[in-house]
Amino acid sequence: MNPFPMTYTLKTIAMKRILIIGALLGGLFAVESQAQDLRFTQYNAIPTSVNPAFAGSLDRARLVSVYRNQWASMPGSYVGWHVAHDWFNRELNSGFGILFSQEEAGAGGLNTTRFAMQYAYEVPLGNGWRLRPALQAGIGNRSINMHQLTFGDQLIRGPQVSSIEDRPSVAQNYFDFGTGVLLLGKKTWLGCSFDHLNTPNESLNPTYIDPMDVRVSVHGGFRMALVDPVHNKNFGDMVVAFNYMAQDQFNQMDLGIYYDTQPLSIGLWYQGLPFGHTIEGGTDVDAVSIILGYGTDNWKIGYSYDMTLSSLGLATTGGSHEIVLSATWQTIRRNKPQLPRYMPCPIF
Repeated sequence: MNPFPMTYTLKTIAMKRILIIGALLGGLFAVESQAQDLRFTQYNAIPTSVNPAFAGSLDRARLVSVYRNQWASMPGSYVGWHVAHDWFNRELNSGFGILFSQEEAGAGGLNTTRFAMQYAYEVPLGNGWRLRPALQAGIGNRSINMHQLTFGDQLIRGPQVSSIEDRPSVAQNYFDFGTGVLLLGKKTWLGCSFDHLNTPNESLNPTYIDPMDVRVSVHGGFRMALVDPVHNKNFGDMVVAFNYMAQDQFNQMDLGIYYDTQPLSIGLWYQGLPFGHTIEGGTDVDAVSIILGYGTDNWKIGYSYDMTLSSLGLATTGGSHEIVLSATWQTIRRNKPQLPRYMPCPIF
């Protein structure tokens, strides 16, 4: 019999605390070292989140909100909400944009909040072509909610009991800069963007520096009218698009095709690297996505579902859901003559 049962219990509690806190910090650093920006399947609906050069690319003001629940069936799924507003000023021949995002990952409430302002200058090239170099500057905040974590004394005494551990707020603020360029034509677009150019420190440990990796995106596509050759009647447009993204050792190619006929849009997307392979040697296929959109010239709603095809499996992840709401409105006087500004990109 142990003559000092209380001492034994205290040692056990202390050891469990050390193990749990160590696992927590190790997992936290693992999340930091593999941090990636949340990507959207319907990025065409909120294009300024990919490239600031899309700011003011329409001849109307635009307001977009998108919600994404990634891997909905897994505990501590990745949830994100972005809001973007952009408009074009003809007197300055410039586009302006505002971007706000809130993301939460993991059961511990790892939160990332960003706010950015965007500026794009439009250079007319003739025959409907436009070149749009752009800049983006913003601030970010990364934090973890310690009150959503379970500590060792709660496991011993019961999770319903408040922990006696000190739970200080853990947060990191940083400045963030990016740039991009976009070439727009009547039926074609091609762009490239670089985000986190200043590689800000996003570490939640004040003694540890974890620079954010630069995110590179190359994107483009074309629009083609579908015409009935017998009756010479247009029955919609077909849009083919791609978006290649790279951040640190992670990269992905999204390939999509849309059938666009107002008020309905239907899209099918492939996510992965067609000629790439995973570490295990298998084909690098992440997901296949179905997109449905409905709306008018002034408002649109879109929904997409990502079916996981990777080794995680659809039964494990539950797939990913995404909902987009967007509205556009006129900002210039209609009686003032203006040159046409084409926008070939799909809305979803």
